[in-house]
Amino acid sequence: MGTQPKVIFTIYHPNSKPLKREVVLVSSSQVGYSGIEVTEYAKVDVQLVYPSDNNAILKIETCESNDELNLKPLDVATTIMSGANTEYMLVPGHYRFEVITSKSHFVSYYTVRSKDFSDESLLNLRLYLESLLQGLSYDIIRQKLGMATPIVDFNPTLLQLFQFINKYKGPIQRNLDMILQDPITDLIGEYTASPAPRKLDSKSFRWQAQKGEQKKSLSSYPSLYYTKHATLTFNNIENQWIKFIIYFFLQRFRKLEMSFQKEILQVSQKIKHQNIILQQNRKQIEIGNNAFGYKKSLEGLNRNKKRIINRIEELEKEKGSYIEYRKFLRQLNNFFTEYEENNWIKQIPIFKPRKITQRLLKDYRYRKIYLLYKELVKIESKKIESNLPGLQFRRTWQLFEYYNVGLVINILRENNYKWVDGWLASKDSPHHHIGTLPPDTILRFEKEDSDHYIEVAYDTEIESTIIDQSYSRYFNNVGRRPDIRITIYHQDGSLYSDKAGLIVESKCRRHKYLINQNIDPDVKLQLRDFKNLEYFDSLAFHRGNDPVKTPINKVIVLYPKQSGVDPVKADHVYGESMLYIQVEPSDPNSDIKSFGYDILKEKIDDFLSQIQVEEGAYVK
Repeated sequence: MGTQPKVIFTIYHPNSKPLKREVVLVSSSQVGYSGIEVTEYAKVDVQLVYPSDNNAILKIETCESNDELNLKPLDVATTIMSGANTEYMLVPGHYRFEVITSKSHFVSYYTVRSKDFSDESLLNLRLYLESLLQGLSYDIIRQKLGMATPIVDFNPTLLQLFQFINKYKGPIQRNLDMILQDPITDLIGEYTASPAPRKLDSKSFRWQAQKGEQKKSLSSYPSLYYTKHATLTFNNIENQWIKFIIYFFLQRFRKLEMSFQKEILQVSQKIKHQNIILQQNRKQIEIGNNAFGYKKSLEGLNRNKKRIINRIEELEKEKGSYIEYRKFLRQLNNFFTEYEENNWIKQIPIFKPRKITQRLLKDYRYRKIYLLYKELVKIESKKIESNLPGLQFRRTWQLFEYYNVGLVINILRENNYKWVDGWLASKDSPHHHIGTLPPDTILRFEKEDSDHYIEVAYDTEIESTIIDQSYSRYFNNVGRRPDIRITIYHQDGSLYSDKAGLIVESKCRRHKYLINQNIDPDVKLQLRDFKNLEYFDSLAFHRGNDPVKTPINKVIVLYPKQSGVDPVKADHVYGESMLYIQVEPSDPNSDIKSFGYDILKEKIDDFLSQIQVEEGAYVK
């Protein structure tokens, strides 16, 4: 029977026995590394063992919630990582846990490593996204209790502000309540006309000599003197700060509420679009093979229907979350408006004081409100030096997808295309603030006075069949969703050429699971479907021409750099029309280009070479 508490980690890997690791905790004022290291897709259970204190508590993060899990020694082993690529998986970084007993407090942490990237590559990936995509990624290596040296922080988002306000609403409200009940006040002296007091100063006699006779024009009017009185005032620097901070918070609440309202409207439009696709799917099941693209069995169409229904459910859940956020913000807005309407607060003008007083810093209530305000300002000004926890960060494969979108954007810019619409380029896009690259995002790139434009579609829903024949679009009878689809269009919306499309797919996989001449990996079927992606041309249909085209010029697969294999390889079946390119982010602050960037640019440049500059001339 040990005298120290133990935390037992059980790590599950496919095709091997579970591995049990014990962490014996030693009381210390420092945060100690547990020695536990797991990969991001492993399943992990945890259990607290401490027979001498059954009331001890283990606090640890779990994949199922952003809140900490509380476990006692009598509890069974509990899963903190599900071992799958899910919405709630724990992604690479350091994770703190603590054990609180009746006599001691133990703090430690364990590490989740990326399956595909080194720590340096992950850091470069994060920095690249921050510099190019304006704060798109979330923290990959979290700083908790001094576990890691602070790193340059990324551009903030409104969602960070929301999480900050949500986390600290309690301390903000409690301290404001205490301030309103007993604010700092000052005694000030002021002169007023009043009957003669017992003591008069020289200023009172001067006033009486100069002004007093006018006041005594009526015989019944008593003698008046200008006398000094002491009175209380709330209008001091400390309370001016409180008035300004209340106003500051109210402005942020209203800004956040508007952003979430935009999110609700946008998600509602996505739900509407998915319902249209669902109706088309059901209609296709009913009408049989009288529409373009009907090459599937009833079983396949039903699979598509289930996938669309699941997507609608996800969007409904997302919409519900934003509605709850908006409701919470409205409650806070009402609460802080009551503060603003307080009698003595209303007497103070709204402006930002120029200095901080020692009296403010010595009063715990005022100091707490001021320091929380400063933390929020740091988030907004992008000068993060705070120990406050950041947002739950993105999974590695998501960051890799975002990184590859960034590469495509950069290459198009280097080809003198201007990013004119979509995502960060959209002035009204709430996703600029929320800090994510949502599915079904369409980016548009143009050159001045050109006869064409380029569309970059990220993770877009593609219809499985064509029911409505009034407009042109891609379709795929097996329901595939390419990560990045690049298409060149004439200004009238028609395809620029018969091979005006290019697919760029992101795969966080080992080389042998992508390219294997002995057996086709499962991903090959998906890539083949991307290569054969079809396009319905409504103009050709109405002219009586063949409306179905296959415009994909090439499928490029980007995957993490790996030693011992060729960095660029053509498919052994499809040749150069299906190309595998290794990439690895470099430090964006250096002059070194990311590994694989040049070859990717060369292939995209070749694709763009079909664009005519003038009669008989082409871009190379």
